[in-house]
Amino acid sequence: MPDVISFGSDDRPRRPTRRVVIVGAGLVAVALGAIAVLALGDEPGTPPVASRPSPSPVVTSAPPSPSAPEHPGPPCLPVGWGQRPALPAPVAGLRIDQAATAGGALDRCDRTAVDGPWTVVVRGPGGSLGRGGAVVTFPADPLRSGRAVLVGTARARAASGVVTWPIAGKNARVRGDLTESDLVKLAALTHVVDGRPTVDPPAGFTVVARGPYRAPSLHELRYGGADVGELAALGPLVYTGVTSGGWFEDQLYAEATRDGGTVDGQPAVMLGVAGGSATLAWEPAPGLVAFVGYSGGEPGDAALAALGRLAERTRVLDTADWQALGPVVADQQIGLAQIR
Repeated sequence: MPDVISFGSDDRPRRPTRRVVIVGAGLVAVALGAIAVLALGDEPGTPPVASRPSPSPVVTSAPPSPSAPEHPGPPCLPVGWGQRPALPAPVAGLRIDQAATAGGALDRCDRTAVDGPWTVVVRGPGGSLGRGGAVVTFPADPLRSGRAVLVGTARARAASGVVTWPIAGKNARVRGDLTESDLVKLAALTHVVDGRPTVDPPAGFTVVARGPYRAPSLHELRYGGADVGELAALGPLVYTGVTSGGWFEDQLYAEATRDGGTVDGQPAVMLGVAGGSATLAWEPAPGLVAFVGYSGGEPGDAALAALGRLAERTRVLDTADWQALGPVVADQQIGLAQIR
């Protein structure tokens, strides 16, 4: 099973089909293989010498430079990079206390996230993660179906829970569980400054976070179900994660979710798919998403209760703690791949 992140289509209305943000055990091997390929591909070399014989062996490749980066391109950015307001403290991972092992660390890295769309997460009165709010994204693909509406004087399209409209020579999208009139109002109060969206929230609404749509980083820890004492309820694979970016909440509004109770006093949501997988997510700080999930059991009440127990046992890791775990780095576009 490929171990990647689920992402919905830009112009579809919300569907009852359940999807999940999960971690599959197979990606560790895939990530390690990808890193090995990158390392070999980055090794500098010189072509073989085809001239007269030499008394000494011909060196056909140069050893790698100790200062050469393991991956080409920009660095892998920390969780929450570029987000405004900035996180009150760096968060690099989520550990389950009283586990039999330290867990296997995976650092999903999207080195191109900052060059993609940007988002503004807006919440209404009493709103929380995936509830009572909306996500504005620019640029975005326009809806090809739905109803014709006006955003100011611009011709726009609206479907269930989503509105798209032209702005700054491209298109923007607002998606949420608000009324259509509120979504249109947020669209009308959206501006594009230096290629990035900003929203002047109406009375009673709050801008929670602004930043790249795709998360620059997503840090995960994997455990065996037996290692955390929940094998019977959750099966052989359990994982935790922390991430940022509007993509996660945008998909909460696009997919079916259920109430997940609270974690550390914060409202949580549960996402699930048929076949035995689910993720419980909450917001420990504005704009930061934390989650605990599993693969291998039925996503029913027993699984939700077990995930809630694990969530209450989690502890935030700082950067030094995370690096001490020796995370495997997997380069990918977070939120754009699909899980089966």
